[in-house]
Amino acid sequence: MLSKQHVIERMCESGILPVFRTSDVRHLLAASQAYQDAGIGCVEYTLTMPNALDLLKEAAASLPANLLVGAGTVLDGPAVALAVAAGAKFIASPGLSAEMIQACRDHGVVSIVGAITPSEVMQALRLGADIIKVFPAVCVGPAFFAEILGPFPKLHLMAAGGMTLSNVKDYVAAGAEVVTLLANGLDAAAYTAGDAPAITRAAAKWVKAVRAARQAKCRSQRVHKLNR
Repeated sequence: MLSKQHVIERMCESGILPVFRTSDVRHLLAASQAYQDAGIGCVEYTLTMPNALDLLKEAAASLPANLLVGAGTVLDGPAVALAVAAGAKFIASPGLSAEMIQACRDHGVVSIVGAITPSEVMQALRLGADIIKVFPAVCVGPAFFAEILGPFPKLHLMAAGGMTLSNVKDYVAAGAEVVTLLANGLDAAAYTAGDAPAITRAAAKWVKAVRAARQAKCRSQRVHKLNR
């Protein structure tokens, strides 16, 4: 079993988490592979999808081992247990659930916990959350990320909800280590048609945007240090 630290590092290195939330799961595995082909190392299957646990099992058995497949919209402890048994490498929730976090700790799996206020962040950290998912991020904007890292400088922050190619650079610059996108909606026509190369091309634009934002942030930090 992969260590939690390895999973966290892999997700943060990837910088993008495609989230599948759809009733049309015909091309789910091919689309998942398409994201990896674009250079993205993780995907999330929400439990709101039909037969989500079976899909997780199939993905764990057939997709490359270095593509991390996790479960999303996990709301309680029993759902964590079922998702982990199906092969989920990480667990994500839209909000803060002590039961969900504890179950993730019991199973040794990474927990991604939704929070949108400093109090929720504090509580999530006390309970042992691994990654804080600011959701919906568009409601608080990039400034929230920069500000919350002041009192909590070691946070692993994820921006979820409202991410676009136009604004992703702002969230990365403000401190988001991972941004999410709607995996089946990035190129909806390509997903419906099962056009994996088209999905890869669309995803590659996000990879390029995140990489450019990170490079710009590093340059800015170097200039700031030189001017101190």
